[in-house]
Amino acid sequence: MNAQTLESVRPSLIQLLTALLDAERIEREKAQGRLPAGAWLAIVLDDEALAWLRPLSRLIAGLDHAMAEAVKNESPLAPEAVLEFVSEARRFLTPGPRYLELLQAHPTVVLAHRDAVKALPPLPGGPAHAPSDSVTP
Repeated sequence: MNAQTLESVRPSLIQLLTALLDAERIEREKAQGRLPAGAWLAIVLDDEALAWLRPLSRLIAGLDHAMAEAVKNESPLAPEAVLEFVSEARRFLTPGPRYLELLQAHPTVVLAHRDAVKALPPLPGGPAHAPSDSVTP
């Protein structure tokens, strides 16, 4: 695994985060009515009900930072760092209760989840895909 591995995984993680945020907004607007963009941004940043999405946001930001530093320093990412990013992404892709609810209710989340799982390389000595390859609970 190398930085190119991460560059190929990054778009699918962003697509997944986008699909999850869109699904959360749809669910919120069903209950509360239409939300202005600024209000939604404040909710995303502050609402503890959405805290489960923050690890994925941090993973993507950390990935971007690590890749930018590698380019800036003209040095490749250490294989251990790449492995840690892939491992962390796999942990996130093991759906918890809210993630499962959104998988069941929103086809875009199912497709984004599938694409993210497929984009991740297998871990050395581990299974080819995350335990969440199947999206049925």
